[in-house]
Amino acid sequence: MVMTDSMAKSHIMARLKGVSALAPQASTGSHQPWQAQSTEQRLQRFSQCLEAAHADVLSITSSSQLSACLIELAEQHNWKTAMRGSGGEWAELFELALAGRVPLSPFTQSFEWHKQALFNQTSVTLTGCDAAIADTGTVVLKPSEAEPRSLSLIAPCHVAVIKASQIIDNFPQLIEQQQWSQGLPSNVLLISGPSKTADIQQTLAYGAHGPSQLIIIVVISE
Repeated sequence: MVMTDSMAKSHIMARLKGVSALAPQASTGSHQPWQAQSTEQRLQRFSQCLEAAHADVLSITSSSQLSACLIELAEQHNWKTAMRGSGGEWAELFELALAGRVPLSPFTQSFEWHKQALFNQTSVTLTGCDAAIADTGTVVLKPSEAEPRSLSLIAPCHVAVIKASQIIDNFPQLIEQQQWSQGLPSNVLLISGPSKTADIQQTLAYGAHGPSQLIIIVVISE
């Protein structure tokens, strides 16, 4: 017997009506966002979550150690070329650290102008962070003209610098602190590890859609 459209529809509706669906259970509202008991606990959870996601977390005491840290990373990973934003809090220190060691280009033109270098020639990109969430090991970036979104999405390695004082406990705290209820930011990146995918045969692969390596430098005293 050939099933017409109306017969098929009736058949589907009859099957749906026959399903004994479980009613959704009301939320108890008992969830409490994770909160640190101390600064040390907050930093520990932040690092542990990121490292569990295959990111590298380095801690330095103050920004005066940033140059030495970047020089060591450049030698360790054999960076050939680097790119930073046209501005940002750490731009000058990035420049001083890598001067004479690794060619460092500022992102000062349009994306199309930098596209070739970003995809084919840049070993590492360097940015700051707007905030970080300890509960999930997440750094928060708000792309701007000084530090565009492309800097954290394309090169094989992304290095981001965050002050310990910028790390908060949980996501609701971020929303409250930055007053997102008054207006959502137009562009926010929440990064919790290197780019990874398991789309093909559920085989986990890093770097398919972005940096395969994420290095977070935490400046403890600032």
